[in-house]
Amino acid sequence: MRVSQLFLSGAVLLGVIVAICAVGPLLITTSTTDFVGVPLSSPSAAHPFGTDAFGRDVFIRTLAGGRLDLGVAFVGVVVPLLVGTLIGIASGLVAGSLLDRAVMRTVDAILAFPFNILILALAVVMGQSTTFWFLPAGVPGILVALFLTSWSVYARIARGETLSIRQRDFLVAAQVSGLSWWTVVRRHIYPNVLPATLTYALSDAVLVIGVIAALPFLGAGVQPPAPEWGSIIYDGRSVLSDAPWVCLGPGAFIVLTGIAVRLMGQGSRVLSEDAK
Repeated sequence: MRVSQLFLSGAVLLGVIVAICAVGPLLITTSTTDFVGVPLSSPSAAHPFGTDAFGRDVFIRTLAGGRLDLGVAFVGVVVPLLVGTLIGIASGLVAGSLLDRAVMRTVDAILAFPFNILILALAVVMGQSTTFWFLPAGVPGILVALFLTSWSVYARIARGETLSIRQRDFLVAAQVSGLSWWTVVRRHIYPNVLPATLTYALSDAVLVIGVIAALPFLGAGVQPPAPEWGSIIYDGRSVLSDAPWVCLGPGAFIVLTGIAVRLMGQGSRVLSEDAK
């Protein structure tokens, strides 16, 4: 019961944050770049988070930035989760082979570098002016960097889980019954491996959101004028003593999102351990 409450509490909190960030900008006609009042105005009924140094509404920019941050984090976690899990399963099924050794050496090479530094380097190499479809400048580089690095952890977890269930009775019975390898993987291996990688994904989401928010402080990340939680805080650091509300709003959203996902991750982890 405690586990379900942890997961449910986090899911409800995250759902509220996602709903506010997704629906809020659609109900407000003011643009994120519009001049709406005196620069650095304190919070009011008209502008709950006040205005920034350019007279823009911080509340509107925070909601729009949340939509971007949460969207990038979702894609940046789900794609490596699916790809890495499949690669890890394939590697585990042929453990000891040339393919398995090649995959594991690649994983070891990626994990040998500090995650934040590797993401920053790849994001810079991709270019801060690169755009794609509706994505603002800087976002494609972040996503590519996440795709190229994050899959490695999921592959290692999935390989370990695959090795642990290869010799279980239900899997041996499935093979003896004449089922194809693809059917065995789809029906028996993938469903048993996914909970472990999914549990890590919830923890990984917190890290990804933190990295995205930290990139502006390292000279990378989403480029202006596109709003993003980290860039809003970065822009507000110079007026922190006079107008702390510029940073408090997006900072609170980052903290609450981290708490929500963390609660979900803890609940999922304990549930997965109990299931074993």
